Amino acid sequence: MGASSTKLEPLKPVDNVPVRQLFGTWFVIAVMPTIFEKGAHNAIETYSAGKTEGAVDIDFRYNKNSLDGPLKKLPQTGSSWYDDNTSGWKVSPFWPVKMPYLVIEKSKTALDNDAAWFVVGYPSRAYVWVMARKPEMPRSVLDDIKKRLVTDHQYPEGLPDLVEVPQSWDRDATAQFGWKRRGVDVSPK
Repeated sequence: MGASSTKLEPLKPVDNVPVRQLFGTWFVIAVMPTIFEKGAHNAIETYSAGKTEGAVDIDFRYNKNSLDGPLKKLPQTGSSWYDDNTSGWKVSPFWPVKMPYLVIEKSKTALDNDAAWFVVGYPSRAYVWVMARKPEMPRSVLDDIKKRLVTDHQYPEGLPDLVEVPQSWDRDATAQFGWKRRGVDVSPK
């Protein structure tokens, strides 16, 4: 990202996120990727309760460089995840790195609903993640999110580094959020 004369305001996370509603599987719909996520296809994150209060285990999986590429996994740990203090949330892909995890938008639908989505922003605007309970999102919803990233959250005009993540999944009718791809069961445990 080049130099800019515009000073970035701090990202404002949403006021309240019911952490337990995040538990289960989320599909990465669009991303301004970190080095670990470049070339990700079928990217999913599964959230579950961690071992200590305020901790969340995050299982990030994806196929590398194609829909049937090698399956990669990057387990992560969330810390300080409390419903009413979303500004303090952190995620650690490995020790000692702890990155801010700021939910800057969420659907009006409860997050444990099959139609839910949310957006995670990063203070420098170098990264962003658009997550949904389904592997696809209506184009109008994604387009509106993209507009607000620029107008409301000071992401760069045109979002030049945003990538829509290719997804190819089959619905598994036996589970509320169950989907299958390449033999990977993403049903909540």
